[in-house]
Amino acid sequence: MSLAVALSTAVHPGTRAAVGKAVREGLSSLRAEPPQRLSDWAREHFKLAGESSHQKGSWESWPFQVGWMDAFSNDDIEEVTVQKSKRVGYTKTVTAFVAYNIASRRRKQAVWQPTDDDRDSFVKSEIDPVLDGVASVRAARRRGKAAEAGDTIKLKTFRDSVAHFLGGKAARAYRRITVAVAMLDEWSGFDQQIEKSSDPATLAKGRLEGAPYPKFIGGSTPRIKHLCHTERSRLNADADMRYMIRCPHCDEEHQLLWGGGDKVPHGLKWTRGMPETAHHVCPHNGCIISQGDYLRAWVGAWVCVKTGIRYGTDQIWRDADGLPIRPPRHVAFQIWAAYSPQRTWESIAREWEEAVKAKAAGDTGPLQGFINETLAETWEIIGDRTEEHALQARAESFPLRVVPIGALVLTAGVDVQGNRWEINVWGWAQGLQSWIVDHHVIEGNPADERDWDAVTLYLQRRYPQAWHGGTLGIDAISIDSGHHTQAVYNWVRSMQGRMRVFAIKGASEPGKPIKGTASSQDVNWRGQRWAGGVKLWSIGSDTAKDLLHGQLSITAPGPGYLHFSNELPREWFEQLTAEQRIPVRTPTGEVQRWVKRRPRNEVLDCRNYALHAAYMLGLHTKTDRAWLQLEQAVQPPRDLFSSVAEPAADRAAPVEQPVAHTVNGRITLGGFSRFGRAAS
Repeated sequence: MSLAVALSTAVHPGTRAAVGKAVREGLSSLRAEPPQRLSDWAREHFKLAGESSHQKGSWESWPFQVGWMDAFSNDDIEEVTVQKSKRVGYTKTVTAFVAYNIASRRRKQAVWQPTDDDRDSFVKSEIDPVLDGVASVRAARRRGKAAEAGDTIKLKTFRDSVAHFLGGKAARAYRRITVAVAMLDEWSGFDQQIEKSSDPATLAKGRLEGAPYPKFIGGSTPRIKHLCHTERSRLNADADMRYMIRCPHCDEEHQLLWGGGDKVPHGLKWTRGMPETAHHVCPHNGCIISQGDYLRAWVGAWVCVKTGIRYGTDQIWRDADGLPIRPPRHVAFQIWAAYSPQRTWESIAREWEEAVKAKAAGDTGPLQGFINETLAETWEIIGDRTEEHALQARAESFPLRVVPIGALVLTAGVDVQGNRWEINVWGWAQGLQSWIVDHHVIEGNPADERDWDAVTLYLQRRYPQAWHGGTLGIDAISIDSGHHTQAVYNWVRSMQGRMRVFAIKGASEPGKPIKGTASSQDVNWRGQRWAGGVKLWSIGSDTAKDLLHGQLSITAPGPGYLHFSNELPREWFEQLTAEQRIPVRTPTGEVQRWVKRRPRNEVLDCRNYALHAAYMLGLHTKTDRAWLQLEQAVQPPRDLFSSVAEPAADRAAPVEQPVAHTVNGRITLGGFSRFGRAAS
């Protein structure tokens, strides 16, 4: 008798069955599941729980849900953004993807909600019912008292994976976990910056490093324009998708569009005061489409509004010519409530009319809710800002790179970017009246010590004075240390004794002084450490922007007035006014915050840094007598019979420095290369 046969006869049948089950479960981890798209897997395995759904039972995807569900499970797509309204079933698709990663893909995952309370609600209403109600997920759960005791509301463990469920308020919630899938649900509800560290998406993506198939998913109803994580991500995506249907009357392809205003003749329309008449007008031939017509023809395709690529009923990514392609790395979807079978078009029209009435009575809340949660668009707050058109219109005819009459002291602000330095030089007079003297861009690598030579040379130049024959150099320079921090410290230390240079770091808290406090920074310099080698100064960036906003409203030359040259391009003015101040709700109440209206704002930053340099010189505290003495020294009254001539036409040439222009950090001096102005 063999040993195996002997054991099989000696072991109790119940024990033998338990051992066999344990072996089968252990070996199941070695079995690869056949690849499936999420929409196909969900149709076969996913179940709806009555606790969190109007319906209970098997899952059936709505046609428009298939696009983003399949993008979730497509390993060629690393990032998915969904900007959506309420009632389009997005949260259920996220829950299905969590279950899919547990039962089919067996991948480690993390889902963040804006707060711990949001997390608790999500786990209890969405996740826990799935763990018990979906057979394939239930089969993947670890068994035994130890496994059950280890499961918490924050962490669920499975035989081949784990799932983290976290609140997104604290920076520690993004640490010490490694996952292959990171999801931010209700993304627009997260703080702009998590405990002064970074934005939530950057922190969550950091948990994906090293994953063979990293996946980041962010979705939400949008909120405030310029402050909405979801919209910002969608606009930056490689593909920005909209759901297209075929008109049941003319067969032309189009989106369902909002037509509640009078600006367009198509879209969702109705007789005012009669929301029950709501219908959709085809943008191609004016065909009248009822909601019933739409629901009979709602199987359509997702099409990119940028490139024309599509994902249709064949579930294949195709280019605008219909040829199969590999999907983009980052795909975004936008969908609004008219597509949902859970919203009647009549209810949408009625909600709009009620919101308009409330706005007329002074309450904008319902209208904001309609824009965000029904139209899936951001709500724009018109805050305090200055129009760039008005500033450019008042520009004066003085040349750049020549010190205008009245400017007595020069300071520079330097903004360090990943591939360049941007330099603004401003001239100052009594009362902080100021003139823009120069804007210059040096392209190069701040991490390369050699490329800083061009920066050094440029900042040592001297500028001719208009009609006075003399020259002025830059008295103080403030340089941002936010990018390439160590390289900035090294350069600032090397300039000690040669130029008055200050390393700065912005502080956006309200009330912070423009000239803040300094802290000593140790500097690594060619293998050596210089204790206290560089002082890092804080600059109250919001305070500086508040001051600039007030100064830009001054319309007559004098204290605080800003003078602009008509040689400046439109882009310069747009960057100077790139931010606006709007009210923002915080846990401690409503505060005013400066937010970008456009991506580029280097001119604004450089202005604030040059202002900081002026404060470091104490220009804001100089007495009338001190300014008079400075004027007599720098710009004494001209002798009417003197032979001083106007500066030469080639104004870019420094009087005491060689002429140069800068390409990739190598030394040559020039003008507005970044803005398209030919180098002088």
